[in-house]
Amino acid sequence: MCRLFFQIGNNVSSSVYQDYLDTCSDYVGEMKKDVHEHNENKLFNHVDGYGYSFMHNDHYEVRRFNESISERPPIPEWEKIQSPILLAHARRASPNMAVKLSNNHPFYWYNGDEYVFAHHGTITSQINNYCKEKFYLRGTTDSEKYFYSLLTSLRENDWTMKKSLVESIMGEWDYTGANFILASREKAWVGSYHRKNPLYYTMKLYETLDSIIISSSKLESLGKPTELLTDGTLIEINLKKKVVLLFRLIIGR
Repeated sequence: MCRLFFQIGNNVSSSVYQDYLDTCSDYVGEMKKDVHEHNENKLFNHVDGYGYSFMHNDHYEVRRFNESISERPPIPEWEKIQSPILLAHARRASPNMAVKLSNNHPFYWYNGDEYVFAHHGTITSQINNYCKEKFYLRGTTDSEKYFYSLLTSLRENDWTMKKSLVESIMGEWDYTGANFILASREKAWVGSYHRKNPLYYTMKLYETLDSIIISSSKLESLGKPTELLTDGTLIEINLKKKVVLLFRLIIGR
């Protein structure tokens, strides 16, 4: 379980970044910044490390930290990054899942192209539908296996994303949430899949004049979301276009 933040285009204001950090901590002063099913009557902080990825010289760089995002706020670093994308993940470890750096998101894979991935939710089933000869596990999370399952199916389908491809992967899994953000150097895909707790798992899409923001949390500085990504939504974004020309496509079955 986690909080996701995905920025495409020009850097947003520090207040937007702070909105995201605030929702990872539940309380700022005396006020909850994002109320959902998990924190309505208790604290539900995301304190089990965090990570982020960005593009530099047309290659992805990944940064991961053991500290919580509140203990080591990365806003000054994010403000200096000049990148067409920023993908951040604040972790709350699923039950019985180790808290260690190799389990932190985003995950990275290179095959001539590059891919970064972050997952929001918990998959309780055993995940075996990935090519174990091709993909080597560095951690112990369901999320890393989810990443490799997607890549295995993409590889078998000429690297073309389809809604049916995602749903066939998850067809026999038990999960609370299987939301994901997957990005190559040219395209990004955002999938919204959850079976409970819609306030917590429904991701929000915001559009500004020069950026697209997708967040698992409400971002007060951006006002009302342009769109709520309800269960079963898959979006594809072309990262190589100018920001104002980026398209959003609801991919059919």
